[in-house]
Amino acid sequence: MARKSLAELREEMRAVARGERKASPLPAAPLLAALSREALELLAALLRKHPATVSELVAQTGRAQPNISRSLQLLARYRLIQLVREGREVRAEPIAKAVRVDLATGTYETEAAA
Repeated sequence: MARKSLAELREEMRAVARGERKASPLPAAPLLAALSREALELLAALLRKHPATVSELVAQTGRAQPNISRSLQLLARYRLIQLVREGREVRAEPIAKAVRVDLATGTYETEAAA
C-alpha cells in the first residue's frame, strides 16, 4: 500500500466528510492481531447487551475492570467502538458491527453499527 502525503490525506478526509467518497481501507494486520477471543467477546456483549457503563460491562462479563479497559482502548484505536465519558462513568459504544478483510490487499473496512 502506497503512503499518502499529508495533503492527500486532508483532501481524502474532506471528500469523505462531504460524502463524495468512502474512506480508504485500513491495514488489516494490526487489527487482526488485536482481535483476541476476549476482544471479540467484548464486542459481542456490547452489540447484544448494550451495557450502560464499563462497570456494567465488567459485571456482565465477569472480567477484571483493568483488563476490560485495556481491551476497550484497543478496540477504540481500531475504530470498532468509541468511548464516551459522562461525568465519572465511561460508556463503550459500538461503531462497527462487522469487519470485512480483503486478504488480497491486506486491508479492512467496517460496517457501521445501527
